[in-house]
Parts: sequence; C-alpha cells; structure tokens
Amino acid sequence: MGKKLERVMKGDRGGTTSATSQETDVDNNKTPEPYNCVGDFEADYLELCKRAGLTEIPQVTQRPHRPEPPPPPDPKCATPLSRKETPCKSSHSSRMEKVEEPTTPTPGDPEEAPPTTYTTSNKFDYFRPKVQVELEKPEDRKSMTEIYIRGWKVDQRYMDVFRLCLPAADKLHTIDLWNVGLTDNTLAQFSAVASQCLNLRTVKLDGNPVPGEGFHQLIGEDSMIVSMSLRSCKISDKGAELIGKALSTVKTRNQSLCVLNLNSNLITDVGACHLSNGLRMNRTLLILSVANNAIGDEGAKQLGEVLSRFALTHEEIVERRKLISEKGTPDIRISPIPKRSESRDRPVSQSSRSQLDKSTAKSGRSSSKAKKKDDKGKGKDDKKKDAQRGVSKESVAKTTKGKGRQSGGKKGPAAGTITTEPETPEVQEIINPLLEEAESINGELFIPGNRVLINLNISRNKIGEAGLKALLKGIQYQITLTMLGSRSSGTGLMRLSLQKNGFPPDHDLYMKIQELMVTRDPLYKPPAKSPDEDSISQTTGV
Repeated sequence: MGKKLERVMKGDRGGTTSATSQETDVDNNKTPEPYNCVGDFEADYLELCKRAGLTEIPQVTQRPHRPEPPPPPDPKCATPLSRKETPCKSSHSSRMEKVEEPTTPTPGDPEEAPPTTYTTSNKFDYFRPKVQVELEKPEDRKSMTEIYIRGWKVDQRYMDVFRLCLPAADKLHTIDLWNVGLTDNTLAQFSAVASQCLNLRTVKLDGNPVPGEGFHQLIGEDSMIVSMSLRSCKISDKGAELIGKALSTVKTRNQSLCVLNLNSNLITDVGACHLSNGLRMNRTLLILSVANNAIGDEGAKQLGEVLSRFALTHEEIVERRKLISEKGTPDIRISPIPKRSESRDRPVSQSSRSQLDKSTAKSGRSSSKAKKKDDKGKGKDDKKKDAQRGVSKESVAKTTKGKGRQSGGKKGPAAGTITTEPETPEVQEIINPLLEEAESINGELFIPGNRVLINLNISRNKIGEAGLKALLKGIQYQITLTMLGSRSSGTGLMRLSLQKNGFPPDHDLYMKIQELMVTRDPLYKPPAKSPDEDSISQTTGV
C-alpha cells in the first residue's frame, strides 16, 4: 500500500507542474491589454515607458524656480559685528586707526545658513536627462500645464510614449523641446500629437534643425497654436516658403497664430519674399521676428510693399470676383474681430430688418389691444406688486408686449414674474482682405496692405538704404490711413526693430523711421517738460 500511495503522489505532482507550465506559456503568449491614460502625466509616462521596454527612463521633476528673496533683517534684532581695534602708527601722524581683522569661528558658534538666492544640485543630477513639468496646483498631479525637455534626444520610442500620454493632459498649454534631435518622422508625429492637445497654445522647438523643414505642419488651417518659436533651426528659403503658404494663400489662411519667432536661421531675400506673400491675406499674425538672418534690400522691399498697399495677382482677382458674386455667404468671414458698421457685406439689409421690426410691432400692438379689457382688473394688482419690487412701468409694458408676440396669448409660468431674455452681443467679423475697397492704378488693382501686424523685428540682417526707403514708405502709408480714421483692418506697425543692419546708426532714413515709430510705441512716454516750458506753453496756449 505504501508504494502505491507514493506512486500516486508522484503522478499528481507531475500533473500539477505540467499544468502550471502550460498556464505560464499561455500568459507569456497573451498580448497585454492596452493602457488607458488617466491624465496623471508622471504615472502614465512611467507605465508606458515600462511597457515599451525602455531601460533608461528620464525622471519627471517639477521645473525649478528662482527662490524668493529673503525678508529684510529686523533692525531691532541685528547685533553689531565683533571688531578688533589695532593701533596703526604712521610717520606723519600718531593717531589711532581702526583696522578690521577677520574673526575665526569658534566651535561653539552656530553654522552659517545656506544661501537662499539660488539652489544647488549635484553635477551628475544636473546633466542627467529629465522631463520638467509645471503644475497648476502642486498637490494635484493631474494639473500639468507646461512640459520642458532640454538637451537629450527624443527618438521614435519616446515620441510613441508622448503620443499617448500628452493628449490626456487636459490643462497642457505649453510644450518646449529644446535641442532634442527631432527628425522628419518625429516632427510629423509631434505635429499630430499637438493637434490632439485641445488646450495647447505655445510650442517652442528651438535648436532642432530638421532636414525636411516641415515645421509648417504645426500651423495649418485648423491649428490652434497661438505662439511658435523656431530659433536656430537652420530654416532656409525652402522652409520659409512652406511657412509662408501655411500663413495664407488665396483660398486658405491660418486663423490662430499670433506670434512667430524665426530668429537665427538661414533665411535670405527669397525666403523673406515668401513670408511677405504669407502676410498678404493673413490678418491674424501680430508679432513676427526674423532677426539674425541674411535678408537684404529685396526682402525689405517686399515687406514694405505688404505693409503699405500691393497689386492683386490674376489668381487673387479671380478669387475676388467669386467672393463678390457670393457676397452674403458666411464663407467670406475670417475671424470674430470688430467690423465697421457701414460695411456692405451683411446678409440682411437694414431696410428689410426695419420692415420686419415694424410688422412684428404692429402684430404685438393688435394682440395687446385685444387683451386690454380682460387684463384691466389684473393690471392694478400687478402694478402694485411691480412698484413694491422696484419694476418700472416701461419695463412691464415691454415684457407684456414681448409675451404677446412670443407666446400668442398663452399664460406665463407664474403671475407677476418677469422673464427677460439675455441680450447676446452682436458678433462682428472682419471681411476677407480681397473684399476691401480696391483702387485701380495704371490698369492694376491695389488693396490696402497688412495693418494687423504690430511688431516686426528685422534687426541684424543685411538691409541697406533701398530697403529703408521701402519700409519708410510703408510706415508713412499706414500713418496716413490712421490719421484719416481708417482702423477697420488694424492700427499698423507699433514697433519696428532695424538696428545692426547694413547702414550706419546715424543714417537719415533710419533716424526718420525712429522718429515716426517712437510715438507709435504703446509704451512711449513723452519727456517731462521743464518749468520754463510749462510757463511758456500756458502763456501761448500751445
């Protein structure tokens, strides 16, 4: 019996081990379930990196900030420093002088507190790759608003991780990737990720030269990015052409980008012409910086022409005729910016609206007269209640007329209650630039240029006297339109940076431009007058 039991036990053990080995094989072959991001960037990022098999995972840390300055010392608690007075004899005088000697700390003295104006860290921790984040609330890990990655390569594996975890961060509005080694593939994937981040408004990709120069993918027609910085990305005329077409063409235009920084790139006159073409129909961009490039007089001439007025091309004239024939449709609107009231591009004329209002007013009066007899007894009680509540007679009359028009004689929800509809402000929109008032000169059709751009930085380029003349002409044209009271399409340039170009600082044209622009600067403050000047101005009345 004993031998039989041992054999049976051995067989059971072998069966259990084979069953467990089969289960482990099945578990290994089974694909893991997809991970659903919860909005906690750090948790989602670490979990996705582990699932991707990444061995080196950069740490997620909060972005460091400069510490606050320490409070000023209390003069009551301040103790005088210990000083030793030593005699110092001189050949010319035998007076005593005070000489400060350094005091050596004694073992019983307290240690000096560390500095509070800066923070220190280990040198290996400082250069180790990390992902810095900014939280709206430090205690809430799901409130990430900004992400900063600097100085380490973000390859395809990490971009696959960001593709899943970044759109889950609902409050993310800034992404800064400085010198992360982007390629054409990772840039295209990043542009797809940016389109999925609903609240993303600021993108900085400084120090990322990409061979294909496909940065225009981030500022398409449906893009929501407001500010984009592409400094030191080695953008050539090819990339400038793509960016110019993304800003605007005859039929499409970007409606969200307000700030574009293209400092320290390789843009020449050809690229400046492409950017100028992008500004022809764009009425959204406010700030453009192309400093420290290779732009010369030809590029400056194109920019000056766009700022003043320019002739329409054949394609633009054809599109203008189409828009005029379809005037009144919503396709000719661009963005909700205040529009002049005398515009001819509204869907319903003022006369037709006034006739409709008159007809509705007549119907309301007839219905109110029919109800006067039935509501005489109720009117007195209602007036007393309204007087107690501080409601004027005019408002009661307006509400009763409104009820007669809207409900057609039906009773309200309760006696004595006044229902007022919220007043929705009229949303006025600027018309298409092609529909602006045109002027025919020598067989060509001219329209006013771009007056929405308020800040242009073209310093540290190769602009000479010819470029200065074109820019001065554009500024003078904008000032003339502003003096005539035409501000429907913008106020024109308020800041123009031209320093360190191919002309001396004391050039006459440059000094004239500076005199014109200094008063247009919104932060300009006129110099204070002396008392003598004030007295002269008071006597002369100037």
